[in-house]
Amino acid sequence: MTEEQNIPVEETAKGETETAGIDINVEDLVQADIVEISQGGANQVQAKEVSIRQGGANSIQADQVQIRQGGVVKADASHMEINQGGAVLVDSQDVHMTASKAVVIAAKGNVKIEQGGIQVLVAKGDIQQEQCGTVFQISNNVTMDNNSSTVFLFAKNVEGEVHTRFGQRESILFGILAGISAGAVLLSGVLFKKKKKK
Repeated sequence: MTEEQNIPVEETAKGETETAGIDINVEDLVQADIVEISQGGANQVQAKEVSIRQGGANSIQADQVQIRQGGVVKADASHMEINQGGAVLVDSQDVHMTASKAVVIAAKGNVKIEQGGIQVLVAKGDIQQEQCGTVFQISNNVTMDNNSSTVFLFAKNVEGEVHTRFGQRESILFGILAGISAGAVLLSGVLFKKKKKK
């Protein structure tokens, strides 16, 4: 299934829209050994190698994924590289991001981030960050350089300048206090609950 769209470029004085004649093709399922998407998109991609430039995909399953100025909703890959792009969920062996953002990254290997932002980052291998911000991260070894920061950090070994809002002790204390607060709210709801009339 292919869907073609014309991109409006500018409106004329009469209010009519001129188009540049650029067609964006959105494929439902793309399967091949090598898939290259440029200024377009796909719903699902299954391949050995995927390259996306100024485009996007909803779901990618591949060995090698390279995204430049594009994005993906869900990626399952052996090696993932994102440059000036974004991702919602990445499950990969190794991840390298430059000037990019992601919501969740789960890596079985190493992660390298340069000038990026990630909400949740979990890696079995090493995490190397340079000018990067994360909210929550877990790894055995973390190296943070040049103004990298994180809110919650759980790591066995940490090197470099670390700017955390919550370390291990603070995170445990935060969890205890959040649990006590939630318990107090639930208990007060039970104690002061109005009896229903039958």
